[in-house]
Amino acid sequence: MGGGKPSTIITLTVDTENIQQNEQSIKDNVVFSDNQSDPAENPGHPETYVSTVFKGSTCTWKGVAKNGRDTINITDVAKKSKGGGADILAEITLGDPIKDPNVTSTVKNADIPGDECYNVTFIINKNDRQPYTVDPRLKMKR
Repeated sequence: MGGGKPSTIITLTVDTENIQQNEQSIKDNVVFSDNQSDPAENPGHPETYVSTVFKGSTCTWKGVAKNGRDTINITDVAKKSKGGGADILAEITLGDPIKDPNVTSTVKNADIPGDECYNVTFIINKNDRQPYTVDPRLKMKR
């Protein structure tokens, strides 16, 4: 936990048996949830999902396969270049997505209003030739 504040853990649950490499299929087969009591995403609309983070804390993204057998490796978390909104994340630490399937970020230690729009890219079963990208949002607990 950063700065004594609760860390946010955002979980991407992926229906690996039905996902296909097109935008609507990705939206329909990835569901976001977190440990901050934010309501789970309405499937098919990841762009409307908002996770709450706390200033000065950390945020971690992890992937889980709906079938419990496949592996979801997150390869990138990045603020959207166009229409990214607020600038909440201070630093995103990308490790080796094959060795560590999670990504952690530091949240800025200031009150920042508004939502930050970002992209999460992941691969299934270490198949980096087929990356999938979804675009949820963050907001700071005020």
